[in-house]
Amino acid sequence: MKKINNKIKSFWGISEVGFSFMSTVETTFFVIFLTDVAQLPLPLVAAITSVAGIADAITAMLAGVIIDKVNFKNGKYRPWLIYCPPFVVAFFILMFTKIGSDPMAALLCGLGYVLSHGIWNICWTANRTLVGELTDDPEERAFLSGRISAGSSAGKILASYLVPVLNLFFLGIFASSTGVIGYTLTALIASLTFTVCYLIHFAITKGYDEPKESSNDSSKHTKSISFKDMGKSIASNPQLLLVLIFDFLKLIGYYTLMATIAYYAKVVLQDEAAMSIILVVFNVGALVGSLISKNVVAKLGSKMTNIVGVLGFAVCLVVIYIMPANMMIVTVLLGIAQIFFGISYGNTTSLYSNCGTYSEYKTGKNTKAVIMSFSSLAIKISIAVRGVVITSVLSAVGYHANAAITSSTVSGIKMLCLVVPIIFLVASIIPLLGYKIKDGDIAVMEKELQERAKAN
Repeated sequence: MKKINNKIKSFWGISEVGFSFMSTVETTFFVIFLTDVAQLPLPLVAAITSVAGIADAITAMLAGVIIDKVNFKNGKYRPWLIYCPPFVVAFFILMFTKIGSDPMAALLCGLGYVLSHGIWNICWTANRTLVGELTDDPEERAFLSGRISAGSSAGKILASYLVPVLNLFFLGIFASSTGVIGYTLTALIASLTFTVCYLIHFAITKGYDEPKESSNDSSKHTKSISFKDMGKSIASNPQLLLVLIFDFLKLIGYYTLMATIAYYAKVVLQDEAAMSIILVVFNVGALVGSLISKNVVAKLGSKMTNIVGVLGFAVCLVVIYIMPANMMIVTVLLGIAQIFFGISYGNTTSLYSNCGTYSEYKTGKNTKAVIMSFSSLAIKISIAVRGVVITSVLSAVGYHANAAITSSTVSGIKMLCLVVPIIFLVASIIPLLGYKIKDGDIAVMEKELQERAKAN
């Protein structure tokens, strides 16, 4: 049985600190950058977030196909961790610019979105697929999954504090600018951080993703994974579909809340400065939940852990909606809500990895990258839907960056920030009820797969 070494135990998850720092700049600040900083018309903002989001979802699936079909001389998964990041930097910066007229600016922002996400989908999927290569032990997989989620939460904490600070810092240097330059340079720093963190993961996993000893073996491996095999691995795995729907609905709720906290602070609390503090506590809660996720799984199992986590998250949002809009109350309750979310989120990679094992057990073909790409697909589709939801509600309540705040605007923002996420979170539990893979089944499947490999 493969085991992880001390370097991996110590530093695994650092990649998600950089990735999450960078992606949080987008998920939390991209919409408000377009509406309030670049001041693009809402129809153009809706077009960027929806069309680019759909393209992003397509490239998320293609990422798994590309990884499963390509073999490098120096490995199958690890090389993507160093080949992709430099290109991500260039295109991510383009997202946070305003060049030319409104339509031209919208086109360039959307192009930067599609290209940066399409490339990072590959290295993100390869990085998470490595979990199945590093260890066969279900407990170690749960540990690695939790560390990825913890790293992700740590990156969000970093972004929550640093992004507003960096924007103000650069605005002070470029006092004559409109504020766009602050976001552009912040995007540069975030994407460079992502690059360094992925290089660290590449370094600590040396020796775990080695190429086949002979080119003949590599060739056989490449030919054995066909598009038909990939389709069969998905079609014969209903558990993957259930996990995908659960993850998709859960993330719509999460990303809608995360992207509208800025509006909540501005309109409901009428204190824009509160956003930074709220986001820090918000993400600290997710970090704590991710770190204890493995312990909760050990007691309740993966299925019940996710149900408890999502329900706890939803209940906290209900309480926030009912209670008076007080900054302290909102901040504390959002922190608690994110502990519950983190408990579920910390088990996400493990769920998809287990579906990968189940698929290989059923079909005899290793299509783990394609299976893991469904995790990215859930994120992408949820972000695309979130963009449509947010812009639709903002239009319905007549929101404008410079308009006076009315009671109807406050009610609309509360509904957008709290009620909409609650609906999606509760709905996400329904498909999870049909999930049948038990944690103990994975060890049995892995053992039989090893026996098959020896027999072959």
